[in-house]
Amino acid sequence: MQRASENDNQTPLPDIFIVGVMKGGTTVLHDYICTHPHICAGSQKEIHYFSLYYHKGPEWYAGHFENIDPKYRTIDASPTYFDATNTALLPRLVRHYTKDPRVILITRDPIQRAISQFVHLQKIAKAPALVNLDIDEFFSQKLDDVFRQNTGPAYYLNQVLNFSLYQQKYIVYRQQFEPQQLLVLDNDELRSQPRKTMEKVFTFLNEDYFHDEQFGEEKYSNGSAINQISKDNFDRLAELLYPDYKIFCQQAGLEYKQAQYDVERSAA
Repeated sequence: MQRASENDNQTPLPDIFIVGVMKGGTTVLHDYICTHPHICAGSQKEIHYFSLYYHKGPEWYAGHFENIDPKYRTIDASPTYFDATNTALLPRLVRHYTKDPRVILITRDPIQRAISQFVHLQKIAKAPALVNLDIDEFFSQKLDDVFRQNTGPAYYLNQVLNFSLYQQKYIVYRQQFEPQQLLVLDNDELRSQPRKTMEKVFTFLNEDYFHDEQFGEEKYSNGSAINQISKDNFDRLAELLYPDYKIFCQQAGLEYKQAQYDVERSAA
C-alpha cells in the first residue's frame, strides 16, 4: 500500500486530492473512496488549504488529519483547487506537497453544473443578491454586465460560468502532473457505472478494489434539471459552454455528450 507523507508527529498527511469541480460529484466520490479500509477522511471533506487558507500554514492543515493512525492514507476533496485555478500556482502547490500525489478531477455537463450551482447559491448559501431572483432572470443577464461584475447577480453569474469552463484549467493541471498522477472522471460515469468507475479509481490509487453497498445508491444534488431554464437560456449557455467542453473532453479522453432540452416537458 502506498503511504502518504508524514510529519514529525506521525500524522498522515493527504496524498489523495479530489480537486473539482463544484457541483460535479466530489462529495459522492469522496465518500466512496473513504469506504476503503486503507483510506481515511480528514476532519472535513473540503479544507481548501491551497486555495483559501494557505496563509494559515502547514501545521493548521496537518491539524485536520491529527489523531488518525499513520497506517491510513488520507484525502482532501476541495473543488476550489480546480475552480480557482487561473495560473499554475494551485496545482504546483498540490504537486509539491507530497512525494507522489494522486489527483482526481470529476466533471459534469457544464450547463447542468451551472444550474446546480445557482440552486445551491440561492437555496443553500442564500446569497442575498439571488434569494428572490428567478433562475431565467439570472441566466439571461447581459454579458457585458457579467464581465464587469457590476451587480450582485452579475458577480455570481461570472463565477458560475467560469466554474463551468474546464479546458484551460485542465491544461494547467496536465502540465503539472505526470499522467499516472492525474485521473479525470465524468459524473455520469460514476452514476451509471459506479462499480466499474470505483475499480478504475482504486487502481489509480494503487489500492485493491474494495466494494461497498453504497456504490450505486441514488445520490441527489440540490437540483440541476435542464428544463428549469427556458429554451432560449439553454441555447445561450450551450453556445457559451459546449465548445470549451468539447475540447476539454477530447483532451481528457472523455466521451463528449450534450444535455438534451425537452421542449414538451418545459412547456408542461
